Amino acid sequence: MFLLIIRSMKNVISVFSKKDVLFLCGLFVFMSPSCDTQKGSTTLPSEVNDFIATHFPNQTVSEVRETKTMMDYEVVLSDGTEIDFCSLEEWESINFRWNEVPASFLATLPSAMVKHIDEFHTEETIHKIEKKDFGRNDFIYIVKFHKPNDFELSFTKEGALISDDPEGKHLPSLASAFLKKHYPNEVPVSVVEDVDGDFKVMLENNTEISFNRKGVWTELRVYKKSQLPESVLKILPDQMIRYVEKNYEGQHIKRVEKKSYGFRIKLNKPKNVELTFTKNGDFLSVEGRNEEVEE
Repeated sequence: MFLLIIRSMKNVISVFSKKDVLFLCGLFVFMSPSCDTQKGSTTLPSEVNDFIATHFPNQTVSEVRETKTMMDYEVVLSDGTEIDFCSLEEWESINFRWNEVPASFLATLPSAMVKHIDEFHTEETIHKIEKKDFGRNDFIYIVKFHKPNDFELSFTKEGALISDDPEGKHLPSLASAFLKKHYPNEVPVSVVEDVDGDFKVMLENNTEISFNRKGVWTELRVYKKSQLPESVLKILPDQMIRYVEKNYEGQHIKRVEKKSYGFRIKLNKPKNVELTFTKNGDFLSVEGRNEEVEE
């Protein structure tokens, strides 16, 4: 009987070519249970397992989901906490639900961010923390709180609060007046206050403006194809503007900084040149630099 089965199998195999046999074998492997989308914690990268063991030592992994790229992981712990890891085995977001945020994890976050939450939101419960990546190691933290207040705060990667007031209402009055006069149709997309009380405002038209704590502008910078408005150019020394127009015809100012001696400006071209002027607009020097201005 056994010999009969062997002979029958040989007859079947002889009908197929080698390519057919390889295809069937591959199909069998593909359909095997090892391709299940749910995996145990032992199949996770060591960095992911170490993160869970460090910050959630009393929890176990109840479910693991892989994304379509099979490089990112969505991990569900036994208490319901959901953690997303990126391909670099770094956490991208953590949904704590109603669970307490581990102190060990808070210690890994920027101290300025944690301090702000402790001082101003002690009565709120954190629902979720995520990192919004902008590329080139540039990202922000977004902290979401539970209802009934149900709101979120954004912080720079250094931990500085990005105002949750998109219209910049908490800016000093001088800064608000400056924006209203020179950028009446632009809305701030972010307002960052640093530890010294200075502000940095990013507008929708790719303009970045820095103000000191009193609301006086200290730096203006435009990105891509944006230019400084005529109203702003008129508050700069006439002599400085005429020098640029005469010696750099067809170019425009991409950055202007207030300095103790006067002003330092950078043009769109040449990209590696900075010009310095006195407070009255008298030319001081031209400096070549390796840093490029973004077009």
